[in-house]
Amino acid sequence: MKLVPFATMTCPLAKVEYRADGPRGHRLVGPIKGARLEGEQLQATQRGTSSADWLLQGPDGTIVVDVRMSIRTDDGAFLQITYGGRASWADGIGSGPVFSAFTFDGDDERYAWLRRRLVVGRGEVRPDQGVYSLYLLD
Repeated sequence: MKLVPFATMTCPLAKVEYRADGPRGHRLVGPIKGARLEGEQLQATQRGTSSADWLLQGPDGTIVVDVRMSIRTDDGAFLQITYGGRASWADGIGSGPVFSAFTFDGDDERYAWLRRRLVVGRGEVRPDQGVYSLYLLD
């Protein structure tokens, strides 16, 4: 298996809207505002305001990432992205890299190939944005 460079995704973050403790850990909901993907095969911008990271932090600092996002490609296609992953943030939010797996969905035939592929990424999270390097699995 090879990692083929695919895109860079930049996700500006709004203020965390929800914090609560539950039986599985500490929940944080962080709205994503104006995400952008830049790559040779895909250039797109977040569509709408419904994108957020429903992050769950366990007692040992393990982070579970759960994101849904709608995007519009620069050539007019609408796609949905779902990604989940893990991070170790025992030393605080953003203290380690985030590793995630991305799937794409949509009915535009120009991107049918992407519905059949898995994209993985390594991200860094700062207080105001997250940045991922994305790779196609080949």
